[in-house]
Amino acid sequence: MEVQYQQISPKAMKVRNLNELITSLISLVVITGLYFCTDYFNWWNWLRYVWIALFIITIIGIPWTYFVSSPIYYKTFRYGLTDDFLYIKSGVWTKVEVVVPMTKIQSIELIQGIIMRKYGVHSIEIKTMQGGVTIPPESVTKHLYNGRKPLIR
Repeated sequence: MEVQYQQISPKAMKVRNLNELITSLISLVVITGLYFCTDYFNWWNWLRYVWIALFIITIIGIPWTYFVSSPIYYKTFRYGLTDDFLYIKSGVWTKVEVVVPMTKIQSIELIQGIIMRKYGVHSIEIKTMQGGVTIPPESVTKHLYNGRKPLIR
């Protein structure tokens, strides 16, 4: 049977970018606070250079995420579903393909944080005896229950 691979929802890139932006802003606030603490508490002088370097790396990371990392991830991540298997493909330089037999799936977790709720998407974590695989933010119902049997039998 030929696998029909699906791309993750375009909303997933927005959720990923927003999470990354919030994390970066929190990091910038913490780094700035530590920079000023270096003066106030007379910490070692070389720490000031560490805080400046971390600040610059974080600033560079924001456009990197928006314009390079997220679009590449969105274009390379695919998943497919047949009656017997779940297929997940990802990677740019190192291609990874995971095949999970439906009979080995023990549980499925639908995870929805605050930002995901706003965009109406879930992250799907599929657990097996050997570990698990995660499908990033996705509009779950239209792809996973598209006239097929339930995932867990």
